[in-house]
Amino acid sequence: MGSNKPCIFTPNQLSLKQAFLFPVNSQQGREDVLTGGLFLILFLPVGWVLNMGHRLNTVRNFYAGQHPASAGFYPIDKTFNRGLIALKTILLYLSPAMFLASSALLGFCFQAGWVIIASLLFCSFVFFVLGVFVLPGCMTVYAVEEDAAVLKQPIKAFKRAWAKRKCYAKAWWIGLLAITLSFLGFIPYVLGWVFTSVWAWEVVGYVFTIALYSIDD
Repeated sequence: MGSNKPCIFTPNQLSLKQAFLFPVNSQQGREDVLTGGLFLILFLPVGWVLNMGHRLNTVRNFYAGQHPASAGFYPIDKTFNRGLIALKTILLYLSPAMFLASSALLGFCFQAGWVIIASLLFCSFVFFVLGVFVLPGCMTVYAVEEDAAVLKQPIKAFKRAWAKRKCYAKAWWIGLLAITLSFLGFIPYVLGWVFTSVWAWEVVGYVFTIALYSIDD
């Protein structure tokens, strides 16, 4: 176990190799990837929420300089509660896009004009992209600082991400690559994907921690 002194990051630490190795660079980390995958297989959707909470805990430990950053899923209740908070935040940030998409579907069902439907779908897409872009800007800060108030400040989250846009964009690139590669888990056997997806989202937590807490950009 390391000290609780926050780590100081620099943008050049945001490398593909370090990011991909982060979830499995310790015995505990490898065990947590396997455990997280088993939770997904056996306890969906509860397992998904637990993995979300575990990822937030790992980000907190990583920033605090604890090694290994992965420290298991216990206590389960606290991990689950953090995952629930994250889930509610995701739904909140994507709710405008879902509302507009639903309105477009209703418009189609009631034979509204194509201009109205297309406009609603376009606005839905814009709000979806904005929501997804902003989410790491608040979720990572919540994970590190454990202050749920930051989850209700989307404008501040956007400004935070924009201020670190160069490193933030690189974090998105690495994170999306990891998520894409996680689908290779389908090749040996379909259930393999649940384990590679746990690994990929741990990569995402790592890269955005560095992106948002690096000392310069």
